[in-house]
Amino acid sequence: MDTVKISVIMPIYNPPKDFFKEAIESILNQSYENFELIIINDGSDEYVEEIIKTYKDSRIKYYYQENRGVSAARNKGLKLAQGEYIAMADSDDISDKYRLEKQLEYLKNHQDVSLIGSWIKRIPQNCVIKFQENIGIIDLLADCCVMQPTIMFKKEIIEKYSLYYDENLICAEDYDLYARAIKYVRIANIQECLVNYRVYESNTSSTKREERVISSFIVQDKLLNLLSDDESTRKKILDVAYSQKYKRNSWIEWLFSMKNLYKDWKKYKLFTILGIEINIFLKTYSSRQMIKETY
Repeated sequence: MDTVKISVIMPIYNPPKDFFKEAIESILNQSYENFELIIINDGSDEYVEEIIKTYKDSRIKYYYQENRGVSAARNKGLKLAQGEYIAMADSDDISDKYRLEKQLEYLKNHQDVSLIGSWIKRIPQNCVIKFQENIGIIDLLADCCVMQPTIMFKKEIIEKYSLYYDENLICAEDYDLYARAIKYVRIANIQECLVNYRVYESNTSSTKREERVISSFIVQDKLLNLLSDDESTRKKILDVAYSQKYKRNSWIEWLFSMKNLYKDWKKYKLFTILGIEINIFLKTYSSRQMIKETY
């Protein structure tokens, strides 16, 4: 085989067994075969290593580290990667068979783009979540509109712009990475679903909702710092960002979305009505103080 073209990085920490197997096999069964799958075991229980050892595929590169968190695991994978391109994968999601092939083709055909994501299908709900193709700072202010387990990017940008994950962030470390990356590179989304994104009770998306919202406020501050130092101007910029999102999404989609991250909304509450989770944010202009009190 030629020099590895793509390095797929998969951090793991005690994923459900069946989900983990599906995630691994969805990568091993890709139509594009010139890749390495770097699995970083972040201090999981013994069953994880036992599962990995059942696969005899030479493209799997397995590493163990004491539990340090997902950002540290991803960073270790980035430093070990041999590929020209990096693709991220989670240990409980399923990549479409043609994901790597299509993403590589997109990056080759769009030389001005350095980082891409795609649409996702939330499972088991079978709900497709769409994101706009071209991503700018205003888009990121309104929402983290690039999904971590869908991304592929050029390896050269990691060292050049120091685009490693912030290991001090409890959540939203991917959002933070995009906020730093967009200062230097173009970001886009392929306009089709390439990953089945699993949502269940014990995964991080479900267990750390409040932490994600607060961390996202901090990331939004970083984005605003790129645009203005004046507080009144910053609020106007946020208004523009939110109004653009409303135009792209219906109010019903917005209301039921689990992805609304608004810096100017102080108290975060979650209600369950008829089994449907709804995010409700109570608007205030004191989110800065909340951030100071939280950290």
